[in-house]
Amino acid sequence: MSISSALQNATSGLFASARAVQVASANVANAMTAGYAPRRIELTSATLGGTGAGVRITGITREVDPVLVGMLRDADATSQAGTRNTAFWTRIEGAVGLPGAGIQAALSNFETALISASDRPDLDSRLAKVASAAVTLADTIGAAGDTVQILRAEADAAIARDVEALNTGLGRVDALNAEITRLRAAGQETLGLEDQRQALISDLAAIVPMREYARADGRITLFSAGGQLLLDLDPQEIGFTPAPAMDASMTPGAGLSGLTVGGLAVTADASGPLAGGTLAASVTLRDTIAPGIQAELDTLAADLIARFQDPQADATLGPGVAGLFTDAGAALSGSPAAGLTARLGVNPAVLPDQGGALWRLRDGLGAASPGAVGNASGLAALLGALDRTVSPGPGMPAQSLSASLGDLSARLSTHAQAAQDSALTESARYAELNDQMLAQGVDTDAEMQRLLTIEQSYAANARVIQTADAMLQRLLEI
Repeated sequence: MSISSALQNATSGLFASARAVQVASANVANAMTAGYAPRRIELTSATLGGTGAGVRITGITREVDPVLVGMLRDADATSQAGTRNTAFWTRIEGAVGLPGAGIQAALSNFETALISASDRPDLDSRLAKVASAAVTLADTIGAAGDTVQILRAEADAAIARDVEALNTGLGRVDALNAEITRLRAAGQETLGLEDQRQALISDLAAIVPMREYARADGRITLFSAGGQLLLDLDPQEIGFTPAPAMDASMTPGAGLSGLTVGGLAVTADASGPLAGGTLAASVTLRDTIAPGIQAELDTLAADLIARFQDPQADATLGPGVAGLFTDAGAALSGSPAAGLTARLGVNPAVLPDQGGALWRLRDGLGAASPGAVGNASGLAALLGALDRTVSPGPGMPAQSLSASLGDLSARLSTHAQAAQDSALTESARYAELNDQMLAQGVDTDAEMQRLLTIEQSYAANARVIQTADAMLQRLLEI
């Protein structure tokens, strides 16, 4: 080997060592940076005319496990969707009330007031407590229905936020695609931009789980886990119009907006192409789960109205005449329209502040004049309406009102517990995968060892240059 060849080889080694130091130091500096992928320098031997010519840097690569990244994104999506579901069910459970609270407490107080008034039907104070407890019961059921609609409105707003974030994020990924393609064509590094793109896609994947496919020019194509194209040469526009208000009668296509991708309608339920993340969770809450709970509360309200407009509860009532509880002041007729809880009220005939009279609780709402103040049969009949076993709806068992309410509370509690258990499971899965991802991140100990090896390589190449320089000096002296 000639002296000039030795100098060339050593110089290339020094350059590679210097570049390797930059890579290792960047890894250490970004060890805690979210979305940063460790860099590795790729080296190969250089040849010139079939003779070794030192070392050549072939590139700097990012060390990423695409399978683990995909699993982590899916786990994050299901974990965040589970958190959203848990928050929903917790508030529903609180609105209806756990045993001894909410609707159950209001119903218990109403029953207690009827028992107390039956003991002393002559006391207006006790009759007033019955009227007050009836109003409280109707208001509590109405408040539970209002909570359902508030949660639907919040879910609708969450859909709008997710769609906006998705559209903005896809636009940013598209811009990064273009920048990476341009820089690669110019022979420049794009590792930092690729880190940004990966972190951005991970954020978007919590909204809609995604699959990415790399193109030869550095661009990536994005599909949802359900197979919906989201980004290729251009990002797909996700369309959604938030509702200005919410009531129980509103359904998708009738007051509520659906989702579109590229102008075409898509579904976001469990079987749809956008399923799996927070977007689908919000759509399911708004369009399926919440309306189902509203229907159950409406059935409870209808059961309450029907019990007290039955002649067995008040013999003074004629056919089609409202009893103690009403549907917006009227009797219940057939299957009520959705949102009965919002219309549930107490008959003004027994409310003194609305022109009614308390004695009608004792003598009947259809009575023309007060009867004997000691006659408690009317109050006993009202009390019996609560305990009478009737079926609140088709296919439902005949039981007392408190039993029906207990079944409803139990179902809601079961759903709330299931949602919480699922969220905890998904959260633990995400934490485990995240730990695995961190374990594949920058290992600072390994980087320090690598720096020691680089230092030795640098010193060896420097020694070769010193030796070659000494040899040249000696030749010049001869």
